[in-house]
Amino acid sequence: MIKILIVDDEISAGNILELLIEKHISGPKEVRVCQSAEMALRIIPSFEPALLMLDIEMPQMNGFDLLNRLGDWYFDVIFTTAYDKYAIRAIRFSALDYLLKPIDIVDLQNAINRHIIRKKNYPQEQKQLVNNLISNLQQKDQSSFRLALSTSEGFFFYDSKDILKCEAADNYTHFYFVGRKPLIVSKTLKEFEDMLSDYGFMRVHKSYLVNMRYVTRLDKEGLLWLNDGSQVTVSRRKREEVLRIMAKK
Repeated sequence: MIKILIVDDEISAGNILELLIEKHISGPKEVRVCQSAEMALRIIPSFEPALLMLDIEMPQMNGFDLLNRLGDWYFDVIFTTAYDKYAIRAIRFSALDYLLKPIDIVDLQNAINRHIIRKKNYPQEQKQLVNNLISNLQQKDQSSFRLALSTSEGFFFYDSKDILKCEAADNYTHFYFVGRKPLIVSKTLKEFEDMLSDYGFMRVHKSYLVNMRYVTRLDKEGLLWLNDGSQVTVSRRKREEVLRIMAKK
């Protein structure tokens, strides 16, 4: 049995999400809808949801204010939001789930399935991730966002400027840092390329994503040298673009 609480000040949006869950999410479940964060504060202690589907922007008290008011909480969170590029990027950097309104059925099913997979670990980890999200949203410049990286040892948080390069390894990514030990993260390189491409990172090869601020030279053999003495291969079709970026440094 999954207990799901939907919190959304738009009555129609909350009701539609409830119908989608009832119709497209299999297995036993109990779903309730709250039309305000204040109502959710009253219901959560007795209902004890396993999953909160939480709208970010609400009057009087937004989704983050609700979580702060709760103090200790032991449920998973999936944020729901209309398109807001800044907020979505902050959520993705914090390794949290979100659904973009209007809700896509496949996205909803995938998000619920991820909740089921991670539910053993979410109480402590979710608080860390939400705290990181709140910190990211308080930044005036998104270049200051901290990236949450999930490893077998738990979550680690890094500024993008501290990342030297990323290397693909099937469905995993090896992260290399400035002055810190490497990490292995259970996401594909493509996912991080999407997040980091606006932060000075470039996919120079199918296997490498490089922070261009640390590049020192591109040699005749097509090897890109970084200032820690390491080098990565640059694909032929990327060499001219790499040289253009280096010329602007």
